[in-house]
Amino acid sequence: MFRFEHPVFLYYGLGLAVLLILLEFLIKHKRLKVINKLAGKSLWSNLIPGYDPKKLAWRSVLWLSGMTLLMLSMSNPQWGIRKEKVEIKSTDIYIAMDISNSMLCEDIKPNRLERAKLWAESLIKNLASDRVGTILFAGNAFLQSPLTTDYGSVTMFIRSAHPELITTQGTNLEEAISTALENFSNEKDVQRVLFILSDGEDNTTAEESAPQAIAAAYKAKEKNVAIFTVGAGTTAGGLIPMVTPNRMEEYKRDETGKPVVTKLNVRTLQNLSRLTNGKYYSLQDGDAVLSEIKLELANMEKQRIAERSYSEFESYFQYLLIPGLMLLLIEFLLAIRWFKRFKKVAV
Repeated sequence: MFRFEHPVFLYYGLGLAVLLILLEFLIKHKRLKVINKLAGKSLWSNLIPGYDPKKLAWRSVLWLSGMTLLMLSMSNPQWGIRKEKVEIKSTDIYIAMDISNSMLCEDIKPNRLERAKLWAESLIKNLASDRVGTILFAGNAFLQSPLTTDYGSVTMFIRSAHPELITTQGTNLEEAISTALENFSNEKDVQRVLFILSDGEDNTTAEESAPQAIAAAYKAKEKNVAIFTVGAGTTAGGLIPMVTPNRMEEYKRDETGKPVVTKLNVRTLQNLSRLTNGKYYSLQDGDAVLSEIKLELANMEKQRIAERSYSEFESYFQYLLIPGLMLLLIEFLLAIRWFKRFKKVAV
């Protein structure tokens, strides 16, 4: 299949060539008219040194031909050498962001939630064709954005995450996992991934782990969903900032009036990852783990989401550019008198 890669140059170039031919004709006609008033045609060669009508005609032809070839080369003529179909495959990924009040703890700076947002943005920047969606959760969970490759909109949604978006507080990991499973496809032959960014303080946590979250993790494993958990906070913990009606900063307190200390629950998060063949990371590792995660995603079985056809073309502009430059060079040499003397000496 033949085409011009930049047809706009072809249209303007050919239009310019036609305009130049008309100008050449008008200028030549006006010049001959003026000379004809001065003397007859038989005397032109005696009155005008170096006058050679054939040479002038050849120069015009060479110049116009050279410019036309240059314009054609700028449009880059191409010939299609083959047509191929490319399958676009994707790993479906949900990022579940914990937005409970405990995520406002400042045991890591500026606070757990802001660090989680920055980490999630860095993760998205490292994705290629993978589809990604977001889930926000606290005491319950909801789908914030469905699976998409529009990473700009997903990033915007993540930046807007805040505890005020959910009225029911707590950290219900089971709800986050269940919401993801409801929105993943039902294909079991492909791997899906759920990233949970949380401090792991599940409001149903028993002495060792959260039974409801563990039960949800088993369901995720059955559906071939790997859970990667990212711990937000420190095991030493910190206080939970609260904003009072008079806008004074205060800390969350228990029934006895003692400030509540929130701590990172590493055990629960590790258990969720281990049961689903995922991995546990810490926000304090920063972007250092992203290359490892990128490799993990690349090795997963992806699902086909689209098929696109494209044609590969080979360019031939050089076959017009070189002759065009040669014609312009010859026209330039014909206009120089010393070139004429050089030809006589060569003879």
